[in-house]
Amino acid sequence: MPDPRQEIRRVRNSPAGELKVYMHTVGCARNLVDSEILLGQMGQRVRPVEEGRRADLIVVNSCGFIEGAREESIDAVMEAVRLKQEAPGRRVVMMGCLSERCRDELRREIPELDGIYGVGEFGPLLREMGLRPSGSGAVQDPDRDAPGLFMERVLLSPRHAAYLRISDGCDKRCSYCSIPQMRGRMHSRPPVEILAEARSLVERGVKEINIIGQEISSYGRDLSGKPGICGLLKILNDCGAPWLRLLYTHPPLVDREFAETMADCEQVLPYLDFPVEHVSGHVLRRMHRAGDAVGLAEQMAMLREVVPGLVLRTSIIVGFPGERERDFEELLAFIREHPFDRLGAFIWSPEAGTPALDLPGRVPSELAAERFHQLMQAQQELSLAANEALLGRRERVLVDEFDDAAGVSLARSYRDALDIDNCVELEGSFPVGDFVDVEYVEALEYDLRARPLGSSGTLLSGDGS
Repeated sequence: MPDPRQEIRRVRNSPAGELKVYMHTVGCARNLVDSEILLGQMGQRVRPVEEGRRADLIVVNSCGFIEGAREESIDAVMEAVRLKQEAPGRRVVMMGCLSERCRDELRREIPELDGIYGVGEFGPLLREMGLRPSGSGAVQDPDRDAPGLFMERVLLSPRHAAYLRISDGCDKRCSYCSIPQMRGRMHSRPPVEILAEARSLVERGVKEINIIGQEISSYGRDLSGKPGICGLLKILNDCGAPWLRLLYTHPPLVDREFAETMADCEQVLPYLDFPVEHVSGHVLRRMHRAGDAVGLAEQMAMLREVVPGLVLRTSIIVGFPGERERDFEELLAFIREHPFDRLGAFIWSPEAGTPALDLPGRVPSELAAERFHQLMQAQQELSLAANEALLGRRERVLVDEFDDAAGVSLARSYRDALDIDNCVELEGSFPVGDFVDVEYVEALEYDLRARPLGSSGTLLSGDGS
């Protein structure tokens, strides 16, 4: 097998003088940030490309959270290996959560890989690929929180929306979750570094900053004498971004102080990612999570009272071991009586090394799938009703892209997070990254159609002028 460092040096020393890198990221926005950091460390002579067949180096940043993500990661690796066979000298490496979790098995089963690296192992990857870390935050070791790393990253999200990772890892021990095995214990970044990064994103034209971590509500608990999440939000409120969006909280930690801080910070959107996972106390205890339906209803009422116009997004696990029919019926009744504005669901999958793997009462896969479809059908009906209630309302939306084939611009209101929520369709072409005032005119099951308005409330032409 050719030495990958020699092959990459050959490309970098070619007349074109640039290494073409294809970065394939599987999984969540936290993984995307790792991909952005790695590209930033590769330096100016590296050019990201959008297809593996155009690349000299293919990097698959893997996810190991659930079965579907693992399958997607392996599929991406095998496709990259196929492309490698087509072009001598093309390199393929794998990094991220699945690599962290299954390094030995991957090395044994996919020998065509030129390197396998765990979470945040930027330094070893760069050195073994013959790339010199660049920039003021250059990595010389595997520390994924090295000062300056985040300032150098190459954004892979739309230029007007970016992710701000304030922490990584998790100290919670939910019985179904393997994240602590892959990303380690909770560790928060210093607030001064976070604020500096937020301001640099604004200087680069970012208008929406999405605040993320494995769960952001525990931020700062590992930093002696430093502010917690409420203090950090007050600091970030002055970073200059028009929109600050909060993703990945731990519901038992979202209290009245948290809600009051959201309400007091003008730039923090009234949007909260609030993954309850279930509402049945019986199921939640088996998940090693606190709460029940009564307490959750009271908490949601408090949040909506304190934060005007609040949008709550949640995620639900169905088919968890021991989930009885009455537990599922309780869940369905709850979401109808106390609707979530946005809801995603997935079917429990057995994860090696997690306590849930050994729990009795496995739900048959056919029954779990039936419950999943029942839940999503109910949410679809609730979503349509909520959208119909918005007809005639005028709001400001942020344009994400123009769909040339359909002739419409795709935008989002404050109710919708990038990549995971609904969109607003506008007829005509509007500049990506611009805010546009609109009036909602048609409701779909998830999305809305709107007409753009001028500053005086008149209809715009649809060309962005």
